[in-house]
Amino acid sequence: MKAVLAENILASQTDPRSTLVSSNALANRFIMNRWDVRPSQRKRYKNLFSTVRRRARRLFEGLLSRERVELDREDSVNTIIVRKFDDVRGNIILSFREIPPDEEYKYGFQ
Repeated sequence: MKAVLAENILASQTDPRSTLVSSNALANRFIMNRWDVRPSQRKRYKNLFSTVRRRARRLFEGLLSRERVELDREDSVNTIIVRKFDDVRGNIILSFREIPPDEEYKYGFQ
């Protein structure tokens, strides 16, 4: 699930603004990639969806408590700050923004 999240963040880093990712969207994408089950089949696979969504929320809560994430690329390490954007009925939406190496002091990271 962390690999899917990292792929989603790095794919959208061409835009300088922050990237919004919801825990339910991450869970749906993970289920689709791993088991080939579409979100429209949620009623049939109720336990699978509820379990994976619960784990995605826990992953997001852990990322939010750390406030920043370092993603290793082949050529560099990206530092990304994590902020809470919204929390709607258990669906946590986080904002991810890449920090240039020379601006880490602005965010209190060294």
